[in-house]
Amino acid sequence: LRMEYMPNHPAADEDGYVAKPNVEPVHEMVNMISASRSYQANVEVFNTTKQMMVQTLSLGEG
Repeated sequence: LRMEYMPNHPAADEDGYVAKPNVEPVHEMVNMISASRSYQANVEVFNTTKQMMVQTLSLGEG
């Protein structure tokens, strides 16, 4: 937590500081979107690999 001086805030301690989270919502949203896109790309790679393996196996049948 980061402490911010706000003496008039109702949640302030006796020294006038308010504890605030050190999480940046914008940065976390960017990280979440990046992770989601990486996951989607990995699913595409997996599906393509699976499709290629099925086609390779079907070559041996014919």
